[in-house]
Amino acid sequence: MGAKELERIGWQQMVGAGDGQRGAIEKYYFGVSRLDDSWSLVVEDNGTLGLADELLRPLSVGTTVVCLYRGADGRGRFLVLEDEAVQLALDPMEAGRRTGAKASELGTQIAAAGLGGSADPTAAGFALAERLTGVRLSLEMLQERTYLFSEVPTGQRKSQ
Repeated sequence: MGAKELERIGWQQMVGAGDGQRGAIEKYYFGVSRLDDSWSLVVEDNGTLGLADELLRPLSVGTTVVCLYRGADGRGRFLVLEDEAVQLALDPMEAGRRTGAKASELGTQIAAAGLGGSADPTAAGFALAERLTGVRLSLEMLQERTYLFSEVPTGQRKSQ
């Protein structure tokens, strides 16, 4: 993404007492941590990086990106990109409305994860990410990690 590493931080610093970004923002701030030999985790607390296709698509070149986003307004996004192509895109609150090259093929896994049912949409989104990546995310695992706290320009200018 062309990000600049600022410092190495723990989970509490990553999701602690920040108030999030408001209005037009000049930079996204996020943390990156390696999960295993195949997957890395990007965490952004209270921002919109999960909607920044101009950064996510190039990140997927030669690999797969799985993105789970939940906005303060309750809207969400679950996105799977492979080589910049959308394989799956849906709002966890409306799992029946999905698009992408593998949207139909992944229907069974989407339902098995609890999306579209009575499960909490965010928890079901994490369950689907686990099914697709094979990496189990738990609060304990997230808390044990060190994150490379980084920034990347958004291309927008801050409003005065």
